[in-house]
Amino acid sequence: MNIVWHGNYPKFLELGRVAVMERIGYSYDEMVDSGFAWPIIDLRMRYIRPMRLNQPVKITAGIVEWESILRITYLVQNEETGERVMRASSSQVALRINTQEMLWVTPPVLRERLAPFLSPAG
Repeated sequence: MNIVWHGNYPKFLELGRVAVMERIGYSYDEMVDSGFAWPIIDLRMRYIRPMRLNQPVKITAGIVEWESILRITYLVQNEETGERVMRASSSQVALRINTQEMLWVTPPVLRERLAPFLSPAG
């Protein structure tokens, strides 16, 4: 069959999510150090064409919402042809580690990390 099992696709999204969070200076270790975890509360995936085993792919991820939830969109493409393989989005919410309380507002630490990447208009 030589096709990636659909259940493995979230692993590719995780690579994109980790990269975008590290780019803003908020890695998993930094999240824990700041007292927050960010569990996924919603994951949506649209499969466009099958991904082949060992096929090189390009994963593009971007933060599109951060006011009450953290929403990241993804595009996975065949690296060689540029063809779209899938698009997806994930939503995460801040969770205070010490109390396990979900926050439906963005903690100041994330706003601070995002500030250098936002235009003056927001």
